[in-house]
Amino acid sequence: MQGNQHPSDPPHRPYTDLNPSPSEELTAAEPAPAVSPRPTTRERATDLAARTDFVWHQRFELTVGVYTPGVSDIGFLMDKAAVPERLDGLSVIDIGTTNGGAAFECERRGASRVVAVDISDENWFGFAAIKDYLGSRVEHLRASVYALPELLDEEFDVVLLWGVLYHLRHPLLALDNVRKLARNLVSVESLVCDHLLPNQRDVPVTRFFRADEFAGDSSNWFAPNVRCLTDWCRSCGLEPMTVRAWPEEAPERAMVAASAVRPEWPALSYEQSLRCSVPPVTVLSTS
Repeated sequence: MQGNQHPSDPPHRPYTDLNPSPSEELTAAEPAPAVSPRPTTRERATDLAARTDFVWHQRFELTVGVYTPGVSDIGFLMDKAAVPERLDGLSVIDIGTTNGGAAFECERRGASRVVAVDISDENWFGFAAIKDYLGSRVEHLRASVYALPELLDEEFDVVLLWGVLYHLRHPLLALDNVRKLARNLVSVESLVCDHLLPNQRDVPVTRFFRADEFAGDSSNWFAPNVRCLTDWCRSCGLEPMTVRAWPEEAPERAMVAASAVRPEWPALSYEQSLRCSVPPVTVLSTS
């Protein structure tokens, strides 16, 4: 198991014969080396949370009272998304999983299958180490959201897309693909621009960032306002059931919990549904 080393026996280990014959000369046993006690669950969790060899993005509980040091609070997001307390027998896909906090929480809530997707491998955000510590069966898939329908060719009962949409240059294509994966519940969480454009909250608008002008991060491309985000979802066949935005007076983030319905846009547009060709980086890990 990752993180554990097992010392090999010395090549000539002294021993004592428990039933020696009178003519045999006994070889005295040397004192056995001291064996350190196995670390407790809390100690292992504390050591894991203190690791700095990968990026911590999410905050979630590893064991009672021990939390990871990320800034994105998974418990808060699970509450905003109104994810059911029990997911027994349901399948879940968590797109943009990073440390895997939402995926592992869905498994804890009883989901029968959980696929955690990210464009980075399972070591960049420490997913493999966290999975090992938890003894989890969550599958890790390294892939782009643009390629997921062709890679998986299946539907999931619950689809999570948290903290991803505003990092994409093609957000509507991403939502179209999310809809193709969805059997029932979809949860979309995103940066929104209501705090940047407070006088246009009733009009569906999007703020575009050409370079790194938002937070010095060149991976931020689009920030829709809450009205635009919900309209995007409806166009793509994700009918909002609840919409929560915070802070309330000038929203910077929003969470849409939607049900999968027939997409609106095919009846309105001459465009055809797109299939995206993405260079293969797919690695599905169940170990």
